[in-house]
Formats: sequence, C-alpha cells, structure tokens
Amino acid sequence: MSVRSRVASRRSPLALALLALLFAQVAEARWYQVEVVVFRQPQGIATGGEQWQIPETLPDYSRAVRLVRDLPSLDDEPAPGDATAAAGPVAFEPLPGRERRLAGVARRVDGGGYELLLAAGWRQPSFGVARPKYVYLSDRDDVAPTLSVTTPDSALATPRVQGTVAIKVARLLHVELDFLYDHDGVPVRLHETRKLKLREIHYFDHPLFGVVVQVSPYVLPTVPETAAVSADEPEDTAPGDGATP
Repeated sequence: MSVRSRVASRRSPLALALLALLFAQVAEARWYQVEVVVFRQPQGIATGGEQWQIPETLPDYSRAVRLVRDLPSLDDEPAPGDATAAAGPVAFEPLPGRERRLAGVARRVDGGGYELLLAAGWRQPSFGVARPKYVYLSDRDDVAPTLSVTTPDSALATPRVQGTVAIKVARLLHVELDFLYDHDGVPVRLHETRKLKLREIHYFDHPLFGVVVQVSPYVLPTVPETAAVSADEPEDTAPGDGATP
C-alpha cells in the first residue's frame, strides 16, 4: 500500500464521522409555519392627496420560490428526519384556511373597512441566514412573477400585489419582506427586515397597504413535542399573541 493510500485509509473513519454529523444536523433542521396577510388600507386613509413616486428599483423575483410550483431541489432542502413522505409535510405547500392561524385575522381585515388582497401560509425548514428561501406571493396565482426591473410603470400590469417573504433563522429570527402594491397604476414598495418573536403577530405598515406576518414553530409528525431545541432555533421569550391592525 502506498503512503498516499495509507493516509487516505487513516482519514476515512474521520471523514465518515464528519459526514454522519453533517447529515444528522440537516435531518434535525427545525420547521416553521409562516403566514402572511396583505390588505389595502381604507380609502380615506390611503389617499390623502399624496403623490407616490415610482420606486427606483423593483424586486428581482427570478430566484424566488413559488408555493407548490417551485419546490426546492432535493439536494437543497433539509430532510425531514425519519418522517416518511406520507407523514411529513411538503415544504412550501400552501396551507388550507383551516390550518392557518391568521385565518381569523384575514376575516376581520376583510370585514373591517380594509380590503383583503391575499392570505397565504406554508411550512418550511430553516435554511439558516446565508441561504434563505424567498417565497413569492401574489394575488394572482395564474401568472408568472414580474422579473423586469427596468419598466416600473408596466411591471404590475397584472398582479395587484406581489412580493417575497423570507425567514432567516440563527440565534434570533428575522423576517425580510419585499412587496409591491399597484396603486392606481403606480407601484409602491414596502421592503423591510425585522426581528420577530415566534408566534407573535407582527404588522408591517405602509400608508396604502399593510402586511401581517406570523411565524410559529412546527413539529414534524414523527418528532416528539418534548424534543430538544436545536442550534438553529431562535430565542423565544414572549409567545403571546399580537393585535390585529
């Protein structure tokens, strides 16, 4: 046996151990339920005679994940542990209204002088901070995202509202959202990153429209509720409910 072969042989157990540790960490990736409600402000508040300038730049949706249609590739999505395909959730699959915690918020918004533009929810694993998944949302599920950033005046010809939402999980949880709302043919933008607490309802405000976001931990069916918190679980010291707009 050559010297190189003997060295490779000695390193093999260590390499296998490191790979096993890596796969174990990926398998234990935490899952979250993300919910978003977007609404138009009451007409009297939204107008006020103010003129809104067209944004200098528009979001780039070319790499965004669409619910159901654009599932992550198998080599990119953390595996759901020992859960079988039948028992475990599908990442980025839209949740029905009965499984969304903000369904009541959406109903109150729609009947309280506001206009509901979209309500969505999904479950996903954590992709950390360096490579978060940006989820594309729109009030029109039958059209492709707007990819052009060179013609703002025609970018929102079809969707009334569209945008992306991404969760970034490390020691703390941050949510980044970037939405465009078509206000009488003029796109207005709400782009913000904010530190969130799990389970709390957070309100992102714009004079013309608003966004409500809630992120909750989701336990996979095969993982016991008493499972230890993994390293990518953000601090969660105030699990109370927030107020609706």
